[in-house]
Amino acid sequence: MDVHVAQARRTTATVLKQWSLPEAPAEDAQLVVSELVSNAIIHGSGDVRLRLRHDDHELRIRVTDDSTAPARRRRASAASLGGRGLHLVACLSLRWGVADGGRTTYAVIPTLTEAPPCRRTAQSSTDPTC
Repeated sequence: MDVHVAQARRTTATVLKQWSLPEAPAEDAQLVVSELVSNAIIHGSGDVRLRLRHDDHELRIRVTDDSTAPARRRRASAASLGGRGLHLVACLSLRWGVADGGRTTYAVIPTLTEAPPCRRTAQSSTDPTC
């Protein structure tokens, strides 16, 4: 599993550097890719596919596998070793969700001015979800 996740992070970093994405959204995107690819490997089935699309304002990350069971956020206890990945994705993204009948989990990362909830200092200090 680690090899695939590490490879996805490296590929993402390379592509985002070629696209001249600023450092903060590029780091957020790499973390989101790691979480989505990890989830697909652990909870999905078949080959895991990663797609990145970028326009002037957003980076769209899509991770697809063959499972039709949609990704869902869990509430992890303080002692839990897992269950926080989609929480991180939600905090670092403008939006995230599931498409293609549960096969694809996507996240949208802002690349210019609009910061995701956890990057907004005023909101992140009062928002208990981030």
